[in-house]
Amino acid sequence: MVALLIAVALTKPQVRPAEERPNIIVVFLDDAGYGDFEHNGNPVIETPTISRMAREGANFTQFYAASAACTASRYSLLTGRYPKRSGFPSWVLDPGSPQHLATRETTLAEVLKAKGYATAMFGKWHLGTPNERNGQTPDALPLAHGFDRWIGTDVSHDYDASRLMESQGSGYRTIASGLTSQPDVCASLTERYADAAIDFVRQNREKPFFVYLAPNMPHLGLFVSKAFAGRSRRGLLGDVMAELDHHLGRLWKTVEEMGLAKNTLVLVTSDNGPWIRFQNTASDPKYGEARMHVGYAQPFRDGKGSSWEGGHRVPGVVYWPGTIRPGQRLDPMSTLDVLPTLAGLAGARVGPVDGRDLRSTVLTGKSPADPFEFVYSGSDNQGWAIRQGPWKLHIRITSQTGDSYGFAASRETPLLFQVEQDLGERFDRSSEQPAIRDRLLKGLADWEAR
Repeated sequence: MVALLIAVALTKPQVRPAEERPNIIVVFLDDAGYGDFEHNGNPVIETPTISRMAREGANFTQFYAASAACTASRYSLLTGRYPKRSGFPSWVLDPGSPQHLATRETTLAEVLKAKGYATAMFGKWHLGTPNERNGQTPDALPLAHGFDRWIGTDVSHDYDASRLMESQGSGYRTIASGLTSQPDVCASLTERYADAAIDFVRQNREKPFFVYLAPNMPHLGLFVSKAFAGRSRRGLLGDVMAELDHHLGRLWKTVEEMGLAKNTLVLVTSDNGPWIRFQNTASDPKYGEARMHVGYAQPFRDGKGSSWEGGHRVPGVVYWPGTIRPGQRLDPMSTLDVLPTLAGLAGARVGPVDGRDLRSTVLTGKSPADPFEFVYSGSDNQGWAIRQGPWKLHIRITSQTGDSYGFAASRETPLLFQVEQDLGERFDRSSEQPAIRDRLLKGLADWEAR
């Protein structure tokens, strides 16, 4: 009996106080819309794990991705800096681009690693890849940016040149390439990443860990394992969301089994809004019935690639049992705030970034002392709109659908919306609120000068 008790004791990690270098899991979904979750009102998509975390933690109704498309958004999450600072020519780097995340940038993984964290990434990188134009440099991939381990795709799985890769020691091996012609590999990605994350948590339960889980889904084309095919009333999109939710549940169950639940913070969000329109099968057979595969940004206007709210406002859930009071609303927050906030919780100091340290907000539920300011980046990583408090001003509009909804915007004729009351950005208030309009124009000019 004594031997059994000793064995049990040895399998359990020595639990740290909850706020002392908490374990961190950041889940960065790909193209998941605000309305793709049951806790945000979707009546047919089932996300029981994420929606329970939203109810028992903090659910953000005003959480913003720093860009409406992939590469730029991931840059900002990991650096706490606006995409314009990256030097990237656009918001997406293709497989042949010579650019990549610069090693001079300080990432969240590097900050946490310096504080003794084990760090790993499981999922899509899309911040540069070795190719002929950059000398096949390994500096383009995650190990050069603070991660101890990585398995994932170098770019989105819808590129013909995409690769599924894995770190090996200080290098990498390619597991599969040309993923557009390998649907079985694509269908395995969600479970593959979760399995690797679970193994990593088990292996590092004795020390603080950082898991960056970045699934390829629900980015088009959609792929799901056989175990989840046909399960949802919403069709393939619902199947994909159910599988993502299930595997996050498996990861969290592992955390609980390790006795680490009260030491672990989970953030679930998305890199941008959803595809809301896709071409029909005749003009784009690559994605089959793609019109039925796109997600929901409701109640916001437009989606991925747009400067309207639907392009940038995304789901945001922070879950930390025993520390974050259930049912909190901590709005607003953006992905720019993730690095300084998590670094602060880990006891790390960071240099100047564009985000805010919201530790006190996360821990106490009190509103931030500083007023919220956020700049919406366009396809050229320039500032196309700005929000201050509840007011948003457009100087340029981009729309995934190509529909400007009857509006045009420029510096000379900007559009002004009160986005806490006018969720769909329907009523331009610029003529009746000239002082607010001019203040936001100045705010955007100041941002550009910085």
